[in-house]
Amino acid sequence: MSNWIKRLGILSAFAFPVAVIAYRQDLMGFGTGLKLIQAGALLGAVIFVVGTIYFFVNKKKNPNAARSAVIGAAIALVPVVPLALQAQKASSLPFIHNISTDTVNAPKFHELLKHRLPTDNPHHYDAEKLAPLQKEAYPNVKTLRSSLTLSQALSKSEEIAKSLGWEIVNVDPAKGIVEATETTALWGFKDDVVVRITQDGQDTLIDLKSVSRFGGSDLGVNAARIETFLEAFAGE
Repeated sequence: MSNWIKRLGILSAFAFPVAVIAYRQDLMGFGTGLKLIQAGALLGAVIFVVGTIYFFVNKKKNPNAARSAVIGAAIALVPVVPLALQAQKASSLPFIHNISTDTVNAPKFHELLKHRLPTDNPHHYDAEKLAPLQKEAYPNVKTLRSSLTLSQALSKSEEIAKSLGWEIVNVDPAKGIVEATETTALWGFKDDVVVRITQDGQDTLIDLKSVSRFGGSDLGVNAARIETFLEAFAGE
């Protein structure tokens, strides 16, 4: 039995990488991949419990078998822990995927609209619905004031976007915007970003909107992306 515990523990650990690879190769939809990951985590949880019990029951009379079982139990935790941590994080964050520094007059996509599909998440920022949730969860996501000129701020925004690995889609000096897309490393999801530069007296205002094309909750990714950009802009 200890060998089966070990084998099933290893099998459960393979669910996540198989799901990611199959999705990236268009062999499996995300929904199917997610179900595979959940099944792997469920199997891992069962194997962890069974393997732990087997270890304590057999550690004296059959130490080799007990050792094999506890190894299987430990391996089975591989798919369980990340999914549990992600679920915990999701429960603490609002179920949104559209974030803007300006919650009253959010920056708008222009050229990026040509790159988005009808099946993608809506790009319009619904202030009435999103602003209260966003402000409570991400209080640091707000407009940045700069002493740079419009052209300087626009050039700097483009440089920072490139340094962060974003794919520049459009730079429009007349509109004062930089549009870009970032592709997530693991799943290859695409998130769209627009940086808007506007004049306010002698200063310029730096605003961003970041939207996930896919998924209900972004697990804080869009807010983190905006905060990283603003920190880079303010720190240089």
